[in-house]
Amino acid sequence: MINKLENLPNEIFLMIYSHMTLFEIIESFCLLNKRLNNIIYFKFLMNKNGIVINKRCLSFNKCHSIITSKINDLSFILNCIQSIYIDGIYVNCSDIISEWIFHSKILRFINLKKVILRKCYLTENLIENLSLLIEYQLNELVLTFDNDVFKSYQCQRLLRIIRHKQRSNLMLMFEEFIRKLFSNKCHLTSLELDISNDDTCVNIHKFLSLSSNINSDVIHNEIVTHCKSLRYLKIDLIDGSFLENLIEHVPNLEILSVQFKYTLMEKLSDEPQMERFTSGIISWYTKMPKLKCFTLKSVILNDSQLNYLKWIINKVNYIEKLKVRLHIKDSMNKNSVIDVNFFRKYLMPDILIHLIDFDFYIVSSCKLLFENDIQRVIDSFKTDQFFIYRYWINIQCYFDPIMSYQHISSTKLIKPIFVHGIVDYPIFFDWKCVKYMMVNLCPSIIGCLKQFDILYPHIKSIQFNIGRHNQVSESEYSMFLRSLLDVEYCQLTDIHFRYVTRLDFGSAFFRNSDLQDRKGLGQRRRRAFDKLRKNTLSIIRHVEFCLPSCHYGSNESIHMGKNLVSVLSCYMPHIQTLRLWRDDDFPWTSIRPDYGTERMCQIYSGRWIESLRTFQSIVDHVVVFEQNLCELVQNLKELVFIDIYGRIHSEKIEPFRSMVKRRFPNSRLHIEISKFRLWI
Repeated sequence: MINKLENLPNEIFLMIYSHMTLFEIIESFCLLNKRLNNIIYFKFLMNKNGIVINKRCLSFNKCHSIITSKINDLSFILNCIQSIYIDGIYVNCSDIISEWIFHSKILRFINLKKVILRKCYLTENLIENLSLLIEYQLNELVLTFDNDVFKSYQCQRLLRIIRHKQRSNLMLMFEEFIRKLFSNKCHLTSLELDISNDDTCVNIHKFLSLSSNINSDVIHNEIVTHCKSLRYLKIDLIDGSFLENLIEHVPNLEILSVQFKYTLMEKLSDEPQMERFTSGIISWYTKMPKLKCFTLKSVILNDSQLNYLKWIINKVNYIEKLKVRLHIKDSMNKNSVIDVNFFRKYLMPDILIHLIDFDFYIVSSCKLLFENDIQRVIDSFKTDQFFIYRYWINIQCYFDPIMSYQHISSTKLIKPIFVHGIVDYPIFFDWKCVKYMMVNLCPSIIGCLKQFDILYPHIKSIQFNIGRHNQVSESEYSMFLRSLLDVEYCQLTDIHFRYVTRLDFGSAFFRNSDLQDRKGLGQRRRRAFDKLRKNTLSIIRHVEFCLPSCHYGSNESIHMGKNLVSVLSCYMPHIQTLRLWRDDDFPWTSIRPDYGTERMCQIYSGRWIESLRTFQSIVDHVVVFEQNLCELVQNLKELVFIDIYGRIHSEKIEPFRSMVKRRFPNSRLHIEISKFRLWI
């Protein structure tokens, strides 16, 4: 077999490699002989020279072992790698950066120019290594953070403020890193940064602020550093304060794209501050003279924010391309219509110098628009001399009667689809990127689901809200749920989700049913599960559950997690990744005593909660968590990744970490107050 394999031409090997991941190639073919090594090297030269780690069922621990065991012999591959893309949802970004890219502070990937880190968690090691990369190695960096990062450190920081009144070393390092990104120590040419989740006391948005406000008359002798290499910047923010400080540090920027998570600006503390938005036009040309393209995406809530928007657009009146995406909420604009006068007043610079491309899409709440109203809006642009001169007259306008929204666009309109009770309504500027749909599980849904692949080919994930219904009575809805669980009766085999990879079902399944209904539904549910198990559930590789608290609630609810492993091993024996959403502790088996009545539960639950931080309680919870993990691993042979979102006391972190290292010595672990991640 070896001779036959080696006799294959190089082209066949390249075709084989094209269907394999980097780790599979390294594990199966690398270092077998010089010829195969040369083909592998050539393959990476042909395919954009990058490493991509973003697969859900990827065994991070296995792949990490493959790379680290052979990394000293892989220089011929590492030398041609120019980009690395890591999705922090599935792997530990810090481990890869610190153990693969660097070795004793020596860079292994000598030609690495681009790093993409999505949903990464902060560690001191990661910040230190990224600081080195942006100063000496990278041209491009894409950096977004896990949603829980700032919430986790908010809790830690509050504790430190209360106890010691000092900031953590990690946050100090992170603040210095943000400053470095926009200083002369950074040599990036392209940066994408998402800090829109920083709505906590971490307050990244203040990291770039000088000791004085840039609009203040007070002068401070503080040196402003510049990142002169940066040409492209895409940044997601909470409000405009960071942007105002940012423009002081990027003098050679050519393309700037800004998206605001909530709205353009925080609530103004006093009215006199509005004067600076209506003062004379002084552009940002002296600060960013090379800026050619500016993109802004935001929600607008009031007139003050429209004035602020106008102020920003006047500041960039020298650009060549302006792109605006706005969602104007109904609280301010219900009786207004967006026409050319509105554009002149709020969306266009007062002085136009070089603007040659104006790309906009506006969604605004408004009163009912008829056909003649829409035509008047379109005609207002066609008769405006400025728009005529630049041939910007192909304006499209549409009124959505379902949501009472006016859509107006310079390109094409995005119209909602209303089918069988589902409103397929786009996010106003990124519909093609939307992969998620949330719908109510009601009788009218079945007809839509049977043609789902045709109507919604872009949707990858569906959440069904169970228990929300307006069209039918409670008894009819209860009967509908019973029949729905009968797979053959409902002809659910006619429903095919060709493109959907994830289904979520709401937790309010039996909220409005009496006990007898619950028992009957439970029996039908089990029978339906038995039918579905033969055809569907046994092929599931990734599963997520939201389990109730093990400390709060009734005796029944706190013990709901005890059957988790038996259910998984029975119906989904081949799962590879498991994600659990918890209200509090990481263990899913409760050790709280049962209380005889609801009154006793209310009385004694408080005492139980108070005891959770004692030494004995921590020891007991470490034991039960160890039992949970061992039972899970023993019964699910293909499991490679456990991801738990919850909330624990900081005192439990080290005992949990020590237990895992003792029981699973070859695993990789990441544990924080709000997250537990184990790669087996």
